[in-house]
Amino acid sequence: MDQRSIEPIKILIVNEDENDFNITKNQFSETSYSKTYVLYWCDSYEKAINAMLKSHYDIYLVYYRIGKYTGVELLNEAIKSNVAEPVIIVTGSEDHNVDEEALQKGASAYLLKGKIDVFSLERSVRYALHHKKNLQQLKQSENKYRIFFEKSPDPILITDGIGNIHDINEAGEKFFGISRLYLLKYNVNDFYKNLSDRISFINEIEKSGTVKNFVVEVIAANGEIKNCSISSFLQISQHGENELFHSVIHDITHVYASFPQVNHASVS
Repeated sequence: MDQRSIEPIKILIVNEDENDFNITKNQFSETSYSKTYVLYWCDSYEKAINAMLKSHYDIYLVYYRIGKYTGVELLNEAIKSNVAEPVIIVTGSEDHNVDEEALQKGASAYLLKGKIDVFSLERSVRYALHHKKNLQQLKQSENKYRIFFEKSPDPILITDGIGNIHDINEAGEKFFGISRLYLLKYNVNDFYKNLSDRISFINEIEKSGTVKNFVVEVIAANGEIKNCSISSFLQISQHGENELFHSVIHDITHVYASFPQVNHASVS
């Protein structure tokens, strides 16, 4: 890797003791890409939070004791203030409760002061920055999808495997003739004219993760039966505890009016 092509990574070390800062600085100088890192020192909680609010640095290495405050308190304040840069907590205690508290509050990593070496230090920084990049990309994707969800002229429905409705867009409210507030109390099975179509839909999406142009009859709130083409994909959460179906519904009732011979519940 050509270090000249790498944008310097600015690291703020928050610690009362300048000796600790110098030790950490020496450790970074021994890393594979030492010229990549530029280290700065801050010795107070107030200066640290001010720097965080201004996004002056790429990552923060925060020692657990900062005067009358703790690193976790600084982390809490950073999160409340929507600070996007990662925070690594360093402590001299082997108390696992401190470890758990720091990670639960949103720390990117937790390091034990007496056991920090060049490898663990650089790895923690690289991991934290990589994780931040992934989160930013995920947030951008979610924002794009949210815009598509809200602006789509076609109804978009988000449901789980048993049919509970988690969200629906404005076009969906108009399509079903019910406000979002009331739709969330329904089960999507209530809108299928033939429950066997719902079973076929679930089988297909669980088999391949997607369904394209699944043709089905849907019952609107006023009892009107609409012919629809549904395209869906299955989203599974990171740890596999939740499954959500994102479905775009296209009203093709006018097509069926012209071609009544088309079969229902077909998948193409």
